[in-house]
Amino acid sequence: MITEPLTTADELEIRDVVVDFTRTTFTSERVRAAALTPRGYDEVAWKQMVDLGWTGLGIAEDVGGAGLGAIVQCLVHRELGARLAPTPFLGSAGFGAAALDVLVDDDEAAHGLLAAVVDGTVQCALALGHGRGWPGHESPSITAQPVDDGWTVTGSAALVLDAARADVVLVVAALEEGGWRLFQVAASALTPTPVPLLTVDVTRTYADLLFDHTPATPIGASSVTSDRVSLLVDRIAVYLAAEMVGVAIACTNQTLDYLRTRHQFGKPLGSFQALKHRCADVAVAVTVAQELVFSAATLIEADDVTSLALAAPLALARAGEVMLHATQEAIQLHGGVGFTDEVDIGLYYKRALGDLELIASPVDAYARMDLVRTGKTS
Repeated sequence: MITEPLTTADELEIRDVVVDFTRTTFTSERVRAAALTPRGYDEVAWKQMVDLGWTGLGIAEDVGGAGLGAIVQCLVHRELGARLAPTPFLGSAGFGAAALDVLVDDDEAAHGLLAAVVDGTVQCALALGHGRGWPGHESPSITAQPVDDGWTVTGSAALVLDAARADVVLVVAALEEGGWRLFQVAASALTPTPVPLLTVDVTRTYADLLFDHTPATPIGASSVTSDRVSLLVDRIAVYLAAEMVGVAIACTNQTLDYLRTRHQFGKPLGSFQALKHRCADVAVAVTVAQELVFSAATLIEADDVTSLALAAPLALARAGEVMLHATQEAIQLHGGVGFTDEVDIGLYYKRALGDLELIASPVDAYARMDLVRTGKTS
């Protein structure tokens, strides 16, 4: 019912491998068990993903990656989202790797970190010094100051993905003279030590970060503009939107399966026209959102920064709306059982609530589009 935007034989082959692995590895039982572990994710499954080379699929070949581009990267995010896979993939191989790629030109330190992300020896978290959304005219929440023996960063960042279990926090901090710069902060330097936040989504970890003249190492030789930071947000917005689509697809498919097997009045629930229409509406909306996401991924690969500035917030906004609607409809169409903890649909709804807070809400993403269209982004 939901069409597949992938077209090439290589993409479809990679999809089949990823789908097969995620379906057999991230079962409901394993996902729930991993959420209760001290690190909050399935360490065995994560090692397997690293060994399979997933962490380097979207990273350039010259630093040890496969260089397969944003479409394949989004494919993996989609399928991991569909299984609610508790792994550091989005935070490290997605957000962290994107920051190193977008904000830093040819730099030995950045290449070394990217290589460490690929081989799984380092897990990154990304803290944006402008707060949620795209950089605007608001005062930065994290600033950097030069000191005698290097640099420090001061400020705070809320709801940072995987910050409590990362080895390195990549901080995009504002400079006194203007512009932004990417810094590396060792997890051991953070005081107080990040503690996982108690959120509705048990399959993912977040933490609030506080920087108080925290030692930081600059990555790259120079500062970057707000436009460059906006490009980073565009990139990670597309990655997150791909996960959102995966959540929506999984909810829709699970609901259809339930309606085919659950009987009422001697007939499958799926035979009732009113329910068919509701499922069809969701499927159409999910299909459109998915096309927007993979169209944006195509623009990333084409390095079309101008078009991506509109396509990325649109993909994030529509994927977020559709994900929330799909999860809400799934609960309703499951009836009373949809509200119980034994059924996974509730976990998908909770993931949706978390994802909507991670970068920008649909309302904020649409507002970003308006700013881009009217040329008022700077």
